[in-house]
Amino acid sequence: MKKFTFLMFFFLVWGFSHAQKKNGTVFIEHPAMEKVNMLWQAFEQGDQAAYGNLLADTVMVFFNGNRTLRTREAESKNLEWWASEFENLKVVADTPAYADAIEYKESGVWVQDWLRIQATHIKTGNNVDLSIHNLYSFNKDGLITSLHHYFNNDVFEHLRNDQRTRENGKVYINHPYILKVRKLVNAYCAEDIEGMLPFYAEDVAFSNSTLKLKEQKDLAAQQKDWERIFDTWDNIQMKQVGYPDCIYYELNNNYVVYSWWNFSAVAKEDGRKVVFPIMLSQTFNDDGKIVYSLAYYSTNHFE
Repeated sequence: MKKFTFLMFFFLVWGFSHAQKKNGTVFIEHPAMEKVNMLWQAFEQGDQAAYGNLLADTVMVFFNGNRTLRTREAESKNLEWWASEFENLKVVADTPAYADAIEYKESGVWVQDWLRIQATHIKTGNNVDLSIHNLYSFNKDGLITSLHHYFNNDVFEHLRNDQRTRENGKVYINHPYILKVRKLVNAYCAEDIEGMLPFYAEDVAFSNSTLKLKEQKDLAAQQKDWERIFDTWDNIQMKQVGYPDCIYYELNNNYVVYSWWNFSAVAKEDGRKVVFPIMLSQTFNDDGKIVYSLAYYSTNHFE
């Protein structure tokens, strides 16, 4: 048994040692990394000459795996597009990630980094914060022979779309969902919680302008809020201002009703009356139930 255990240990150690094969060295500081920094400094400044001096005569450029062979001059000329399309252009490290330089025994020096390109798009006013992962290969003369860029192209697709006039659905002045909102408001003013519940989906989310960003409530929590309001206030009324809009959004394939009201109520404790404007935004699902309800108002009127 001891002999068997020893042999097993021997073969495990032997197998582990032979499963690894060193193929190079990784550096956290390296002259090639300094050249990459110079490349991006030239990119920020739109300095085509400085940018081109760091490239080989011909350079292979990859965008999300798609390969293009370019001359040094053609690749450098791309800086004109960035300079004409963006302002306040800067490139920063995508911390906590940091760059590495690797000297491979067979394939030479490579650098990899993770950066963020930040700028304002001049034509649309969009602020861009693009995460980009890059790989660079170098020849024996220390010039970059290939550039590999990996990024989310949706950022640029969004910028292109913003420059086009595009319809995104329809606006309805009369619609069944508008009628549902009006009936829901009537049930609220009647303090009829049971009458309100059928208008909502089970997974409905509630929010309002007094909550923190992205903070939401579920139906049970919202029902407690209604009960607290009905216990505190009397003669609740909501008078419609203007007219509601029901908008079908093609992009998200949903319907949203926007409505404007003057809310009024009388405090049960001291007879104080409050009046203030309120806007409602309610999103409907395919079953005609409200899945998201957002209210805009100020709590100052309750103080």
